[in-house]
Amino acid sequence: MEKFITGYCQLQNGKLILNSKNLFEADIPVDEFLNKIVAEFEVKHPRFGKLDRLSKLGYTCAEILLQSLGNFKKYQPYEVNLVFANSSSSLDTDFRFQKTIETIASPALFVYTLPNIMLAEICIKNGFKGENLFLVSDFPEGNLFYEPINQMFAQQSTKACLAGWVEIFGEIYTCTLFAIESTDNKSDHQIEFNITNINKLFEKF
Repeated sequence: MEKFITGYCQLQNGKLILNSKNLFEADIPVDEFLNKIVAEFEVKHPRFGKLDRLSKLGYTCAEILLQSLGNFKKYQPYEVNLVFANSSSSLDTDFRFQKTIETIASPALFVYTLPNIMLAEICIKNGFKGENLFLVSDFPEGNLFYEPINQMFAQQSTKACLAGWVEIFGEIYTCTLFAIESTDNKSDHQIEFNITNINKLFEKF
């Protein structure tokens, strides 16, 4: 079966884009922006307010994308993998944790001083139990994702993958997530999974 990018979601510069459609736009600080999206699009998490900002950004984008892809529910827990990346790891949270050390170190922040925690939040919510990979690179580009995802799909257990770039530091943030599925039934909005098309997603903003 061939692999296709079956949907994508982007959060950047006060905009929410889902499959080329601008669903929300507001020129407000990132924390307020995410809170409004969570309320507007009914993104559910029992303790969203306690997540670090990297996890909030990635989790929100992933949930909106997955809501639009109801067919992801058909996969078994071990059939869905995650491949995420950014350039600063958990640096935004690291700086915030460092400030708490000057008074009383915050265990709540310390938990999030690894970017993998964001993947865990997404997996726990959706019951995913496949492979997880978080990469650190200077910039997002197709080959960074293409090779490891292809290797995952070479294993017969992998049927779908959620992948993309999630970056935040201060008020600068960008998130582009996309879904890859192996299928014989290509729909009109799906595009072939290749390096060129991955790069096009990162160029849309």
